[in-house]
Amino acid sequence: NLADSLAQVQQLASHDELTRTLTRRALIARLEEQRSRAERFHEAFCVALLDLDHFKAVNDTHGHAAGDAVLRAFAALAQAGLRDSDVFGRYGGEEFMLILGATPLSAVQPPLERIRIELASREWTAVAEGLRVTVSIGVTAYQRGETLEQLLSRADDALYEAKRLGRDRVVTRK
Repeated sequence: NLADSLAQVQQLASHDELTRTLTRRALIARLEEQRSRAERFHEAFCVALLDLDHFKAVNDTHGHAAGDAVLRAFAALAQAGLRDSDVFGRYGGEEFMLILGATPLSAVQPPLERIRIELASREWTAVAEGLRVTVSIGVTAYQRGETLEQLLSRADDALYEAKRLGRDRVVTRK
């Protein structure tokens, strides 16, 4: 029926086909909702950008099927321990976003370290012999009155700091 078809179209438009996670557009919409809620209720939240390290090398060395398998596995791993209030999706390419609702910056390290450590210690032999995958994570807290661009810029700065410091780490930025 029409309602089912509409629901299916909305699902396809808001979810990444490969990873079954939210798309960039859907993430930005959820981020804006979170920002509005934070302004209205003075509620803390954080945004993390997660970028798979040296991902181009995975595709170049092991092929795009291996790269796709890594993206799918990472998305599943990252979502495994999330709370209902957290929002996760594919921000672009090998970069993902995690919105940690009702969470101050002081509380983000444990869930992000869990993702980082689980990924780094994962066995990838079934995907490709000798494959090791790590993730760099930059995270910041929303500051009242700021734009999404300002918030994302700080998260991006933290991510680039994680890359600069040698990758496979979590960097927080106030």
